[in-house]
Amino acid sequence: MVGWAAHEHAASRSRGSSRGEWAPLMQSPNDLNVGLLSTDVTLPTGASKLRYVARPGRAPPVARRAARWVFAAWLSGCGAAPGSRLPNEATEPVDPDRFVLLTRFVHISDAQIVDEESPGRLAAVAQFAANASAKAWRPHEAYSTQLLDGMVRAINKLHVARYPIDFVIHTGDATDNAQNNELDWFITVLDGGPVDPRSGPDDRDPAVRPAPLLDPHHPFEAQGLYRHGVHGDAPTIPWYGLLGNHDRFAVGVFPIVTDLLGRRISPLSSTPRLGIFLPVALDPTGFLSWGPITPAHPGPPAEYNLPQRVQANPARRFMTNRDFIAAHLASTTEPPGHGFGAADPQGTSYSVTPVPGVRLIGLNSASPLLEIPALAYSEGAMSPAQKRFLKGELTRAERRGEIVIVATHHPSSTLDVTLGTALTESSLVRLLNAHPAVKVHLAGHLHEHVVLDRGNYLEITTGSVIDAPQEGRIIEIWRERQNTEVELRYWTFSHMEEVEAPDGGDAGLFDDPLLPMRRVAAELAGTGSR
Repeated sequence: MVGWAAHEHAASRSRGSSRGEWAPLMQSPNDLNVGLLSTDVTLPTGASKLRYVARPGRAPPVARRAARWVFAAWLSGCGAAPGSRLPNEATEPVDPDRFVLLTRFVHISDAQIVDEESPGRLAAVAQFAANASAKAWRPHEAYSTQLLDGMVRAINKLHVARYPIDFVIHTGDATDNAQNNELDWFITVLDGGPVDPRSGPDDRDPAVRPAPLLDPHHPFEAQGLYRHGVHGDAPTIPWYGLLGNHDRFAVGVFPIVTDLLGRRISPLSSTPRLGIFLPVALDPTGFLSWGPITPAHPGPPAEYNLPQRVQANPARRFMTNRDFIAAHLASTTEPPGHGFGAADPQGTSYSVTPVPGVRLIGLNSASPLLEIPALAYSEGAMSPAQKRFLKGELTRAERRGEIVIVATHHPSSTLDVTLGTALTESSLVRLLNAHPAVKVHLAGHLHEHVVLDRGNYLEITTGSVIDAPQEGRIIEIWRERQNTEVELRYWTFSHMEEVEAPDGGDAGLFDDPLLPMRRVAAELAGTGSR
């Protein structure tokens, strides 16, 4: 595990909130490998100052295992930046006599649940460009639902055995190919319930199929995030979602349109062609596939493929933003809508209070000004309406004396001016620094852990569930009792986290029958096992 902390020394000012609004005081665990980051920075007039002190510590396991890779630019989707090594930090827990814990929450991102059998994919493209297979096709892609279930199980165990979790936020790319059935699997895993990860027939010989607990194509029961009365007596863990580019564009890149027949398709060319070795358009509900992936033929497919007939499935249909929000509203767990449903010009952003005194603002960073079929749109863009929404919510949060967490799928460095974004990297950083209440900007997209000092706040990008290192992050926000200082602490955890059940705890909650399967997925992804 690894972590940093940042101290803010703010000018004396009224927060407009009583201490009674904050979360109960909880001692930070002594076994956390967390740290302090420190330097002096120049901030806009009126902004508070972060002061950091770096301290040496043990290199985290993920840093020792980290690898670098580069993806094909035109089909990057996500993960185009090279992997980065986290710093070696360690420090003692926060002084509970001086600080009170406002919230402890989990940040995960880029689950990218994959329907690997879908004819609406471009898996064959993996053979055309160096390392493109890491995005167009993955050797571990069949395990995506089990990996997310493993992350949920790890969160539940940590919640009961070590430290209570107030909420979970997933910062976009719930799906890999913007399909309705992928989103259904994603929500079912978080809610809990039976999951059948196949969308087509099982074409394997029954005699050679692995045992069910090692078979990624076999149905399983997802545990679901902890619910009071269902999993035990601990508090329920609410969860929040966000849109990412893989939830909006085919393979995370290409715009999706509705044709004259009512089909949701993604054109791959603006000029006529026959579509012999590459489809003219991606249609996940179709019956033709160029290089199909099946349980018996898990890929990667050959470079050149003539179209082959596959079993069509209407559940694979490309979704709309409305479909994405409706699925969250139909979820059976807390909170209703998982953020969505609050007043917003586009319906894809929200502003909520997950715990008293903390404001969570979720934004849609996959919103280019103009979408032209067959062009690539993997990077970030926010609309003028999103910008107005953010500015208004920041102002209102400061009036209420709240600490603010801003969440987007794309890190600020990937906001692309060529896509017509209303907020660029520099303008977003200036805007957030102009509001001292902002302490954290959460993001995903890069499939790696990156933490940036942005002056008044930290920009925390957490790696993906689907790709190495297959980790999430726990973040704590502590506030000095005199309201003059804020401390941020964070550390990472894996779906393979080893957590012992507490005495008298529900041993069933700590059963993890699919752990051996996920260890295989981790090895295939280059993560290794702990």
